[in-house]
Amino acid sequence: MKTARLSVVALIFLLILQVFLNYGFSNCAHAQRSLDVLVGVQVGYGDVADAKALIDQVSSYTNFIVIGSSTIFNNLTKLNETCQYAYDKGLSFISLTPNLGRASRIGWLTYGQHTWGNRFLGFYSYDEPAGRELDLNETRINVKAVTNNIDAANQFENNMSSQLTPIRNYLTSTNFQLFTSDYALYWFDYKSGYDTVFAEFGWNYSRQLNLGLCRGAANIQNKDWGIMITWTYTRPPYIESGTQLYSDMKLAYDNGAKYFACSQVWYHLFSICCGL
Repeated sequence: MKTARLSVVALIFLLILQVFLNYGFSNCAHAQRSLDVLVGVQVGYGDVADAKALIDQVSSYTNFIVIGSSTIFNNLTKLNETCQYAYDKGLSFISLTPNLGRASRIGWLTYGQHTWGNRFLGFYSYDEPAGRELDLNETRINVKAVTNNIDAANQFENNMSSQLTPIRNYLTSTNFQLFTSDYALYWFDYKSGYDTVFAEFGWNYSRQLNLGLCRGAANIQNKDWGIMITWTYTRPPYIESGTQLYSDMKLAYDNGAKYFACSQVWYHLFSICCGL
């Protein structure tokens, strides 16, 4: 029964994304850059078998996956197996940063670059750094010592940059990039050292506002950007409709987004929403 439900979910998602991809690859106005568009999902939980199952479901209509399960990315054997599986299915991919010592990480980066080439795009680090600072008052800003807005911005940028510096130092001899997704202060994410930020489309936030802020910050700093589709409601049905999903993706595409990702939580809740 579970397999049948997942198959129906995959079919519905296939139809939605296929319409989007057909639009993207057939529209003459965007044909020149369409090959650079990356569309896919995030593996947010589960083990290798779960990741492979998700890859099997989406690989026929996507070209991109984010490996975000700690069970996988903190185990090199599992990470290698998952990356290879995605590669064999024709997908490009990024992973959360493995928790490795310096020597192990440098050796693995060399291995990854030689094994998967430019299909291995880089690393996703520190989910929602600016948004979490605003909502959870994380330690990148000393609120009691802030003197003004400029001081707060400088504290965030400096502290976030210091967190990313060790990771960036590992990447100096490679083409790997740093990714994150966020819902606020995209300018300062880029200033801190990220190469690509996904503007989160969810809740009741204005798509146009978040898209404009992320795109503007990326364009001015000569960086890439994209979207991460996540929760829309805090109660059932939790997620937006297929029509709205298509509209969101088309809006981002028309405005120059390069990456289009759907969180695995969103993907799983889609089956709940549809009663499958």
